[in-house]
Amino acid sequence: MEYAEACNFEHAKSKIEEDIALNQSSDKNRLPESWILMGNVYRLEGLYPEAKTWITRGVYALEKQKTTDPLRLSAAYNYLALFNNSAGEFSESEKNARRALSYSVEGGLGKENQAMHRVVLANALRQQGKYKKALTELESALPILKNGSERLLFATATNNLGALYFWMGDYQKALPILQDGLKQRLEIGGENHPDVANSYLDLGCVEFKMGDLKSALEHLEEAQEIRMSKLGANHPETLSSAANLGVVLLATGDIKRALELLKNAVEIGKTVLGNKNPDLAQYQDDYANALCADKQYDLARDIQNEANFMRKIAFGVSSREYAGGLRSLAQIESASGNKKVGRQLLQRSIAIYTAAAQHPDPDLAETLDELGCMYAESNELESARQTFALAIREKVKSGDSVSYATSLANLSELLHRMHQETESFVMLKKAAAAIESLPESQRENPDCKAILERYKKAQNGSSAGEH
Repeated sequence: MEYAEACNFEHAKSKIEEDIALNQSSDKNRLPESWILMGNVYRLEGLYPEAKTWITRGVYALEKQKTTDPLRLSAAYNYLALFNNSAGEFSESEKNARRALSYSVEGGLGKENQAMHRVVLANALRQQGKYKKALTELESALPILKNGSERLLFATATNNLGALYFWMGDYQKALPILQDGLKQRLEIGGENHPDVANSYLDLGCVEFKMGDLKSALEHLEEAQEIRMSKLGANHPETLSSAANLGVVLLATGDIKRALELLKNAVEIGKTVLGNKNPDLAQYQDDYANALCADKQYDLARDIQNEANFMRKIAFGVSSREYAGGLRSLAQIESASGNKKVGRQLLQRSIAIYTAAAQHPDPDLAETLDELGCMYAESNELESARQTFALAIREKVKSGDSVSYATSLANLSELLHRMHQETESFVMLKKAAAAIESLPESQRENPDCKAILERYKKAQNGSSAGEH
């Protein structure tokens, strides 16, 4: 059913109940499929415990039947993989998606069927940080889906490719792909379809990372509005869009509204997601950042430690997810005056990112930037210079961006403090050139305006470090 008939979940469940009753009396062999479909409606509705009950019941019944029908088996494990992904069980999602794909290949179900399973597998891989493997699966699936009959699945795969490039840190490549995915979904489902909300969300996240706060805010507001209308305030997807909206609001200086959205996402998330879902850890992370901005350091620290413990259990201490948690905790410690602890946490985070060897790595670059700022604050200027240089080297791999320009400007200011005025001006000129190459919407970012103003003063004879 197409997104449970565009989120009319009760009607969808009523129709499946009719199928269950019919199969109970006439064809019990087909009951497992009806149970699995019921579970999938519960999954889409955001009721994960009920979804797990129905889907696992159906899969177990198929296994008990000892059926060898590849179509039935591949479909069953595909639905199970989708549930695993929604519930934050990413390694299980990968395992079951691979089983679904294997049944499809061995049963000769056709390339379009296999492409569907590859899209699900790619999402499971992406959630675990296995970006190159996810890219391989999507690049294999997309040409087949483009020429196939499943327009909605092709739109989903297109959007997922853009989202994957976002997670890989290639925002310039992600943006046009996500715009294309949004266009496809608008043509298929119209303005208020929940899939359109998914596209608005991913597009807003990319725009935020690129420094286009105005567009990011607009698209995340649209995603939230659709999800509130179609899914309700307590749905996991509504919590996700609310949390992302809260992050952007925090960046615009609207701390009060950001706190309201993020606190709500955490409190409701504990009920609807449970204490083991990685999404909840992310909401806690974002909420802690907002509390830190509001100078509620003790509460921020407690919530961040909860999130980090969850990530430690879910992903392990060598994971990028745990590194991100350490970075957030470092920000809290530094803001509250514990500079030494903050620096140590950033160094641990950088060591994990470096070992993960992702290229380019925006998380590593931004963490290096933060460490460079800490060195500069403590007047360790040479350490700061080397650290900023490493951040710039990482950011240049992704092309010009607000973040890249900001790192160049940071290094420029530091070189001014070190009385290296020529080098300082060169870095500031590079920062200005990077900004001038950006779309107008990104040049409106406050950081961009500040850098261009500094550059203008430097051209007129003022020091590059003055601002």
